Amino acid sequence: MSEKVEAPRTLTEELKAGIRDAYAKLQANTPGFSTRRSQSQMIGVVSRALATGGVGVVEAPTGVGKSLGYLTAGVPIALASKKKLVISTGTVALQSQLVERDIPNFLKSTGLQATVALAKGRTRYLCTRNAAEAQGEGAQEGMFGDDVQLYDRPLAPIEMDVAEKLTKAFIEGRWNGDLDNAPETVSTTLRMRITTPASACAGRRCAYSAQCPVLRARTEVRDAQIVVTNHALLLSALSIGESDSGQPLIAPPGDMLLVLDEGHHIGNVAIDQGAANLPLDDMAKRTGRLQILIAGAYRAVDKDKIGNLLPNEAIEVASRVSKLLKSFRDDIANVWIPQPDDREPMWRAANGRLPEAWKQPIEVLADETRSLLNWATAATSLVAKGKPEDAGHERLQRNLGMALEMIEQQYNLWAGWRREDKEGQPPIARWVTLSREGDYILHCSPVSAAMVLRKLLWDEVNSVVMTSATLTGGGDFQSLAIDNGIPEEAEMVSLASPFDLPNQAELIVPQFPVTPDDRERHPKEVAKYLAAELDWEKGSIVLFTSRWKMEKVAELMPATLRKKVLVQGESAKQRMIDEHLKRTAAGEGSVLFGLNSFGEGLDLPGEACTTVVITQVPFAVPTDPQTSTLSEWFESRGLNSFNLIAIPHALRTLTQFSGRLIRTSTDTGRVIILDSRLLTRRYGKRIIDSLPPFKRVIG
Repeated sequence: MSEKVEAPRTLTEELKAGIRDAYAKLQANTPGFSTRRSQSQMIGVVSRALATGGVGVVEAPTGVGKSLGYLTAGVPIALASKKKLVISTGTVALQSQLVERDIPNFLKSTGLQATVALAKGRTRYLCTRNAAEAQGEGAQEGMFGDDVQLYDRPLAPIEMDVAEKLTKAFIEGRWNGDLDNAPETVSTTLRMRITTPASACAGRRCAYSAQCPVLRARTEVRDAQIVVTNHALLLSALSIGESDSGQPLIAPPGDMLLVLDEGHHIGNVAIDQGAANLPLDDMAKRTGRLQILIAGAYRAVDKDKIGNLLPNEAIEVASRVSKLLKSFRDDIANVWIPQPDDREPMWRAANGRLPEAWKQPIEVLADETRSLLNWATAATSLVAKGKPEDAGHERLQRNLGMALEMIEQQYNLWAGWRREDKEGQPPIARWVTLSREGDYILHCSPVSAAMVLRKLLWDEVNSVVMTSATLTGGGDFQSLAIDNGIPEEAEMVSLASPFDLPNQAELIVPQFPVTPDDRERHPKEVAKYLAAELDWEKGSIVLFTSRWKMEKVAELMPATLRKKVLVQGESAKQRMIDEHLKRTAAGEGSVLFGLNSFGEGLDLPGEACTTVVITQVPFAVPTDPQTSTLSEWFESRGLNSFNLIAIPHALRTLTQFSGRLIRTSTDTGRVIILDSRLLTRRYGKRIIDSLPPFKRVIG
């Protein structure tokens, strides 16, 4: 039987009328709404992509009104086509803003009716089964003896007390089970105990399923017409496909109208999605503890064989993997001995190629771990078919689920280390680090997001819109398209700022006396410049690329001025921002010192930010293993990796940093870059010319 081919979709006159009607109502019912040409252009691009099953890429600077732009097109199209509008973001702050403010306001203004849900990962929710068990931990012996052996330590009495309070708040309806809004402080150890990974969940067969926060949240997501999620969960849901009792986690890709807001983050998230790591000592220890769990699984299912292995054979496989992991330490030591004075010890395989001497032990480890993975998969499936009302059985199922995830983590690393890199494509980055506890951690990671995104997004999802204030740096989409594998037929548009940037702001690049690579003198000159040139009676933000330099400059500031400086890390980020806003609102001067995370998503309008100082051009760190491996590959093909990696990265980050300055049509101020390389190096003019069109004061 041939597959049904969906007829080509078009942006019909009826759809256009629905979008125009929504926009007119939004305009009429939103106080202070101003029509912006760039927002109308964005609505056009989003409409064409979502209505026709295409791809649209929109760079939309601050002030365009991105969320209203894609909602105006996306909601009418989703409702008309009966597909799901999925909005994925890079930060929790934007998710909250969309669910709590932007989407409700849009629906109210337009009169459109749609259900909305927030999709989060399982470990954001209370598992009522595990929480009930955690309250009595240590009070009873499990049916399989020591079946909590995968945990590093038992819960403290105070943690058991917190588990009880959380359960009570949930049962009484005072809390919905979302741990991000928990009424009690939840320690990392407790969070691990009172949440459940997918592999350890009995789903509807669990005795606690009727009151499960995860199942409630999943049902809300499946029934909603608009879903807000994050890039990591989105890619995870797309990569595992059908999940949760055979149902898609968010929506089938073919029914998804996807908007990637903060789209400049999706590449890094995709690379993380394809990465794997393995702490040798920790995994050897945990794998060695599996024998009790293995024995318990055979008793529970009452079978001679699981996954074609007898009990003693399964125990022997686990024991072999544990011993092989321990002995691989010696293989590493033959190649790399970390230096005692190295603050972040790392060994990286040049061009992704591992030593010949490692190949045979890697093959053996991959094969043995595969056998253990096959056994764990079969055992988890068989135990899941048992009696869910038996508490001991549920505990066994949870521990098997944890074991399965642990073994999968190991296998993914060995599979990545043994895989042959494809000719003509960048190699996988492979490297080893040393933890503070002295454990070797093995890593592998793709160096480009293109292949991951092609497989999960561009080839599968019905239609996709990617948007952000900074996608290109200078309006050139080539680097973005290559990095993310964006299809050639995608419509890509860089919109003009709705603000009068040449008259509202200045870009200043002074003749700075030292370059940032002068470790001793650059911080001193930065401190001297700030003391003399900042308007200390207003609000400013100073952005650094290294914590060491940030703290050094703060230390060098005169005492009278240091009192006005708030340094990232000295208190919680939000508390610092609130203090800064309070000071500037009271007419006092205040200066934020921050790293990359302060250069993005921070909204400091008016007097809260009249100067942004960027202490140096934020080039991609060449010591980063993925960047280093990709650079080697480019260079081996006669290409300039600095032009292809470092400059596009720096442009996007500088544009993002500069975006902290002008947040409204009445804001004024200056962006100052204290990096004299922009005046002396060949790339300097390219970077300066590509930054927002502020009035230039160069040299």
